[in-house]
Amino acid sequence: MQWEIKNWFGSPIFITRLQNFETINQDIKNIIKENVEPSHTQFAHTTDVDLENSFSGLRDDLHRNPKFDVLFTEIQKQIHFFLEQHHYRMDIFDTWITKAWATFSTKGQRIDRHSHTASHYSLVYYVEAEDQGNVMFDNNILKTGMYVPPTKEYFKDWSSINYPQANYPSRSGNLIIFPSELFHQTQINHKDTPRISISADVLLTIKEGVKAEHGLPNPNTWKKI
Repeated sequence: MQWEIKNWFGSPIFITRLQNFETINQDIKNIIKENVEPSHTQFAHTTDVDLENSFSGLRDDLHRNPKFDVLFTEIQKQIHFFLEQHHYRMDIFDTWITKAWATFSTKGQRIDRHSHTASHYSLVYYVEAEDQGNVMFDNNILKTGMYVPPTKEYFKDWSSINYPQANYPSRSGNLIIFPSELFHQTQINHKDTPRISISADVLLTIKEGVKAEHGLPNPNTWKKI
């Protein structure tokens, strides 16, 4: 398995390529194309937004949809591998996929800058994407205090210590895992064919019976009120 962990803005970005992606993608691509109707705006259609009025036959629970079992079996392996490489003590953590959704980007569409506020890590998997709008990570917003904005007005060159953005090419079969708090967006798809991807959020909780001051307690200890 080919993989790497890049250090962008002090954040670990895990990048790998599923070995059997061609077989996996063939079925998934057809399911998404049959169930997702493109939006008619500058922004891509995502199946996790406005579910009640969505044209999509898919929701934000693809990780629990039997039609996507093969893909998420592979994704789960990669999530655990990434956490192990990041040296988490997996004897005290449970790992959860809290939601997973499809994104369908036609020509001229993109996904605006955003972050995910209810998870530790997020991921994107490319079902059909060949240089159809890279994913871009941004470290140049929401800063407080005194600092010099990293723009061409103030910097004559870019290196690993001052760059404001990093991007990775969209490519079928690639899986990227990154901290949810990291702002990201996609570039415009300039091709006639749609860019199809699947995203998911990952949450870590403390295992039941483990005493820990930090981290989310195990859901079995929660009480709904």
